[in-house]
Order: sequence, then C-alpha cells, then structure tokens
Amino acid sequence: MKALLLQAAAVLVTVSGLTACHFDKSKPNFELIQDMMESPAIKPQEYDPNTPNHISGREPVKGTVPVGFESEPMDDLAVAEKEMKNPIAGDMSKDVLWAGQKYYEINCALCHGQKGEGAVESKSLVAEKMALKPPVITNDKIVGWSDVHLYYVISRGQGMMGPYANHVPQKYRWQLVNYIRHLQKNYKK
Repeated sequence: MKALLLQAAAVLVTVSGLTACHFDKSKPNFELIQDMMESPAIKPQEYDPNTPNHISGREPVKGTVPVGFESEPMDDLAVAEKEMKNPIAGDMSKDVLWAGQKYYEINCALCHGQKGEGAVESKSLVAEKMALKPPVITNDKIVGWSDVHLYYVISRGQGMMGPYANHVPQKYRWQLVNYIRHLQKNYKK
C-alpha cells in the first residue's frame, strides 16, 4: 500500500511538473497580485503621486551612510587642515595616477583643461561660456595649497565650482589630488 502511494505521488509530481513547464503564449499568466507583472515605471526626477514630496528620487534615511564611508571634518577648511592628511601623499604609482586621471578627465578637464592649463588655453567649450573663467590649476596659488585644501575644494566646491563629493567617490578623491599634483609638476609653464 505504501509503495502504491509513493508511486502515485511520483506520478502526480511528474505530471504537475510537466504542465508547469508548458507555456501557452495565447493565454495570459495568472496574476496572484495585480500589477505584479508590469509595475508602473517612474523615471528619475519625474513626478510621483505616491510620495509625500512628489519626486521619484528617494532621499536616504537620516543617519545612514554609504558602505565604506568615513566621516570627515569638512565643515571648515581650517579644521580639515588640522585633522586630515593625505594618506597617499607623494604616491605617483601607475594605479593611483590612472584612477586620478580617470576622475580628472570626467569631472575636471571640461573646465580646467586636459593638462590643468585653464579655460583660455584649453579652448574648453564649457568654460568658454562661463562669465568667471575656471583657474589654471598649475598656477602658483593653487600649487601652494595643501593636499587637504585641494581635497576640500573638490569635496565642497569653491566660488563658481560646485561640490564634487557626489561625483568623485570618497576613496578616489585623494588619488585625484595626487593626479593634480602630477599635472602641476609636469605641465607647469
């Protein structure tokens, strides 16, 4: 009797398994929960009637930080210069310069020029239209800044330049600082 029940169960499992694999495109799927198959897509920065502020972009929960984030004293430059230091100061290895160059070319070169030569010499189409031209990063004033000062300006912005903390991940900003130092040494007039 027990063997007969086991055989019947095996046949039932096999038959139900085979019918589950049969796809009939002419019949719609059975939806347990409505709109589960096709959820309404909302594009970034689009109006969303289901959120309190009606924007699709979600703000992170207060007090949360990204994985790998380290708190920095970035409210005041003087405090930052006292409490921070470049952990890879002077490291001009191929990996550091490659990462720094990547972020420089993506975020900085449009305005400051490919070699840090500034808007006038680089003939940047973006910087050409600006009322206040971006500075030459190989000039003596910026060469005299500390690494922390450069890091601070990249992170917080200065003058007409906005902050790039959201564009350049925290772990790559020091590499960007080292790449700028490389440009200052090798392309200074």
